Amino acid sequence: MKTSDASHTLRSPDHRWREYLALTVAAVLSLVWIYQGTALSLVTLWQSSETYAHGFIIYPISLYLIWRQRVYLSSLTPRPSALATAALAVLGVGWMVAQSAGVQVVAQYMFVAMIPALTAAILGLRIARVLVFPLAFTLLAVPFGEIFIRPLIDFTADFTVFALQLTGIPVFREGSQFTIPSGSWSVVEACSGLRYLIASFTLGCLYAYLTYRSRLRQLVFIVLSIIVPIIANGMRAYLIVLIGHFSNMQLAVGVDHLIYGWIFFGLVMLALFWVGSRWRDDEAVAAENMTAAIPAAATAASPVKAARFAFAALLLAWGSPAYLHHLEQLTFNPAPVTVMLPQTIGPWTASTPIAGLQPHFPGATTTALQEYRNGNQTIGIYIAFFRNQHNGAEAVSSQNRLANEKSTEWSLTGESLRHLPGKKEPGGVRQSRLRRGNLHMLAWQWYWIGDTQTANPYMAKWLQARQRLMGRGDDSADVVIFASYDAQPDEVEATMEEFLARSSSAIRNSLQQARGI
Repeated sequence: MKTSDASHTLRSPDHRWREYLALTVAAVLSLVWIYQGTALSLVTLWQSSETYAHGFIIYPISLYLIWRQRVYLSSLTPRPSALATAALAVLGVGWMVAQSAGVQVVAQYMFVAMIPALTAAILGLRIARVLVFPLAFTLLAVPFGEIFIRPLIDFTADFTVFALQLTGIPVFREGSQFTIPSGSWSVVEACSGLRYLIASFTLGCLYAYLTYRSRLRQLVFIVLSIIVPIIANGMRAYLIVLIGHFSNMQLAVGVDHLIYGWIFFGLVMLALFWVGSRWRDDEAVAAENMTAAIPAAATAASPVKAARFAFAALLLAWGSPAYLHHLEQLTFNPAPVTVMLPQTIGPWTASTPIAGLQPHFPGATTTALQEYRNGNQTIGIYIAFFRNQHNGAEAVSSQNRLANEKSTEWSLTGESLRHLPGKKEPGGVRQSRLRRGNLHMLAWQWYWIGDTQTANPYMAKWLQARQRLMGRGDDSADVVIFASYDAQPDEVEATMEEFLARSSSAIRNSLQQARGI
């Protein structure tokens, strides 16, 4: 953004910007030190995931956008804000609740949002309004998007299968896997298009800010930067399958399909930016408006007063992690945990596991796996018990899998919520269908949080946070029952309902004994 030479004369000698900037930098560094655990979790994810590696450049870009407005900012008067200071305290409470629930992404958002709030507390709301986009842009540093992986996989599979059918190629589909005459394909996490979506959204926000002055045009372009990569990823998957099909599975079946994907994505983004440039706003008008809106003179608050606001803001921000640390020390439970399942449940008798399903719940304090046989029917129970939970060892986590796909051949083919009839415990379950070759497995999963059962992961997180904040510890468990079927899952659903009606009280007793109730 260009500014006229006249704007260089808008400086006021009593603004003491150097003192304010030094105070702001020192306060932000102090905030990072207070929340160093959350800050390090951000950096770790940037380092370990190519999807979120863009986090390293978000803050340099934000600082550059602020620097571009340095001339105009020099004409403004820093005035500390009590409202922004209060907002920082609210964000601290939000961080504490998210941390108690083990929702790392929300805790990271609360922490990242504290930096703009702290900046506004020291420099004032008027300056924060001028810097609203550069400050809000820092929120893109938070690694977010895993929640969209499954919907993106489903959309990509739907789009690809539909396009193949329009092309006249016969397709047999099961979940995210499908087979055509030339071979089999599977839409996995790497094919979901999440990387393309995050990259497009980040670039789209930046491009819209730098190119348009109209809020409507900015919003339209940002929406397009979300929609276009989703559709483009479906087209990319379809073209890759076509290449593999017509090359007799010689091309686009290895790492080369990733290369094709990024080339295609680059062309799509270039086309999006080219089309967007046709409606860019006149920069000269924007520069004229910037220099015309000269703020009225105001008396700057003394750096001492600003330092008092900064100290009060940091003290409020420190209160949440200090209280949470106190609770963790108070409720830490070193007692060993053992989950014991009964040998018989009604007509069902414990037998040697043969299903081959090995759920993967990393960090569980203890686990129990037992299968039960009744005639020619077999149903298994798996329990993963968690105590003194921390990042990487949580009862409610996307890392917990019914099958460790890296070490077994089981793959997830479908997932849904199922409500059990009547008042049967636990009321509802998350139903998953798995496949390994010609073998099919139906699994029902739910959470046990402080003796309350739910299949909703969001409710489980809330129950977990409430339990921790009330000083009741964090004992929780994941419960899974599973059975194999031949063709359709409804073959075993009635049997599983009957088994669950008989075993629910035994499962609850086992968990209560493990907790020490």
